[in-house]
Amino acid sequence: MRKRFRMPKTIYRRGPWYCFKITSSFGKRIEIKCASEKEARLRLLKIPEQIFSSLSDKPTYRITFEQGIDFWLRTKKGSIDDTSYLRYDGYMRNFVEFLGTKYSKLKYFDEVESEHIREFMMYRLNEQGRATKTINSERQALYNLFSTLIDNNKIPEINPVAKVKPFKIIKVQNRRCLSDEELSRFLEGAKSESQDIDWYGIYFTLYITGTRRDEIRKLTKESIDLQNGLIKITNTKTDKPKIIPIHPQLKSVLHDAMTRSSGNLVFPNSDGKILPKNKMRDKMIDICRKVGITKATVHDLRHTFASRNGLSDGAKQVIGGWSSKIVMEKTYIHPPDDVIRNEYFSVDFIPRPENKRHANVTENS
Repeated sequence: MRKRFRMPKTIYRRGPWYCFKITSSFGKRIEIKCASEKEARLRLLKIPEQIFSSLSDKPTYRITFEQGIDFWLRTKKGSIDDTSYLRYDGYMRNFVEFLGTKYSKLKYFDEVESEHIREFMMYRLNEQGRATKTINSERQALYNLFSTLIDNNKIPEINPVAKVKPFKIIKVQNRRCLSDEELSRFLEGAKSESQDIDWYGIYFTLYITGTRRDEIRKLTKESIDLQNGLIKITNTKTDKPKIIPIHPQLKSVLHDAMTRSSGNLVFPNSDGKILPKNKMRDKMIDICRKVGITKATVHDLRHTFASRNGLSDGAKQVIGGWSSKIVMEKTYIHPPDDVIRNEYFSVDFIPRPENKRHANVTENS
């Protein structure tokens, strides 16, 4: 049942704000914040006109879950495809099913509070094992639903989802290093694909220098000093220029690439412009498929460089351009599977007491 709207009596300070409270026709206390006392008084004078002019537009009944969801989906239907429509409908059914199980007495949208939303998210995470990304999508859909109902004067002007933060998504990076066998097959495959674009030069340079994708895409001829054997890269992730010595095995590759390119870029696209990111990714996946190895990404070549034996961690950090040794060790150094397997198999795990060892030595002598 609706309550009588009551005007505020006083304006008070809350920190830097000038505030007053009103009681809506739904019985909810709403705090209005203003930057100055003058603004608060002006808004206070306009409140009766705004409230009473909108009363005729408000329904005289409360909105049930079914009515609210149906109204929201009808407003969405013109702007989304059928797949999204079914997904949103499923989100709402999950929420209503949860309320029916845990809070069977709740029937109307104006009864839903922030704690119900928070408990629903924890229920989906812990009891139903849903991914945090899916739960955050459900939360966003609920936020949009309540906002739509508020904008259309269906429920009080308080969105219970606004006080509930989405779950923090921890991105787990899948590290992959190519073994010597995989790397050899991949580079041979890149050579056979290097008709219009020097794919072999691109991927070999990425691997042997440990550079990032954008550093190679934007590499210019002025950045390469073949005579002194140096590469100067300025467009780094850390905004700190780095100088890389040119490895003897890389020198001829860079020379051929610079001779082949007619423009200023060392590794341009077929039209002479900067190579698109997705083109580098797609071509690498395509080569992996053709040579019969597990799919790898462009960034995996950087992981492979960092895990290469024979180079000190300090040298890897300087050449690869990592901000610190800790970041490099935690994120990138991960030996290939065949190296780990061979090292593991070479360890003798069978306990051999000293007296047995001595007896074996005596027998052998």
